[in-house]
Amino acid sequence: MMKSIFLLLSLVMTTSAWAIPEADYANAYQREIVPLLKRFKRETFVGAKSITISTAQWKSSPLADRCLVILPGRSEQLEKYAEVVHSLNEGELKGQFVYFLMDHRGQGSSQRFMPQIDRGYVDDFDHYAQDVKTFFDQVVTQTYCRDTYLLAHSMGAGIAVDFLQKYPGVVDRAVLTSPMLKILTKPYPYAVARGIVLGSMTIGRGKQFAVGEKPYSPVDNFEANKFTSSKVRYDMWMNLFRELPQTQLGGVTNRWVNEIMKGTKKVRARYGQLLLPLRVIKATDERYSESSEMEKLCRHAAQCEATTLVGKHEVLMEKDEVRDLAMQTIVQFLK
Repeated sequence: MMKSIFLLLSLVMTTSAWAIPEADYANAYQREIVPLLKRFKRETFVGAKSITISTAQWKSSPLADRCLVILPGRSEQLEKYAEVVHSLNEGELKGQFVYFLMDHRGQGSSQRFMPQIDRGYVDDFDHYAQDVKTFFDQVVTQTYCRDTYLLAHSMGAGIAVDFLQKYPGVVDRAVLTSPMLKILTKPYPYAVARGIVLGSMTIGRGKQFAVGEKPYSPVDNFEANKFTSSKVRYDMWMNLFRELPQTQLGGVTNRWVNEIMKGTKKVRARYGQLLLPLRVIKATDERYSESSEMEKLCRHAAQCEATTLVGKHEVLMEKDEVRDLAMQTIVQFLK
């Protein structure tokens, strides 16, 4: 039985170059990623409480018989992960996978909950995992999958852990990057933030922005961002919001924070139920998800190994040196 192994990988390590280097990123993105996005097969399904969920899939070759489901983080749209799909299909895994992606309820191109569509909202944390199960049942299983894997980031990774606990045996192995198992609430201690949210819910402010949260703003501010050190990949994400205005999303509501706090508390109590092979990739400069919970996950899950990269929260959207290490780790695990 493999217990967690923590590796600190320095930026000075030599890594193999991946497909879209920062040095020529804008041109390479137009040449390589935009055509790939056009080949994505788009579909929808009806999730919990009749919310329409947006999905995409791409078969990398006619013989592809391994399936990889990708779950984005909060506020991300599935299109942001086209570069990840492209990178995975450029090396040793070329032509092996059918890729499945979905937008979580209330974000991306999936259905929103209220007229103020730029507010992060969910009325029940459990619905996230229910949507993932429906995605598997109605979409993924329509393709023959010799093996089925899961790659999930941040909020998507927290949802993935809940899904894996509730529906064991659906996935053969999973990669979790910066999993949101307990949200960071700085500058407030977690207990204080919890009290503020509960108080806001009590006075009927569930659909209002949580303290410090704001509507979506089209103003780019790379210097103030907390999720990546890569200017070109930051610009790529901001461009996606401009090109796909229906995916724009601002800060979170009190109800969202409340549901995340309640839901992830249950998730944290069940780490030992995870029996499948897991790989956790976390960052040294983490501003969104509690790092100690990622370590705790790997201590309690049956087959979990963790890698720590010198970078920010978005390890798959980071500078080439960091991203290359993340992709290399994922490829070795999926092989």
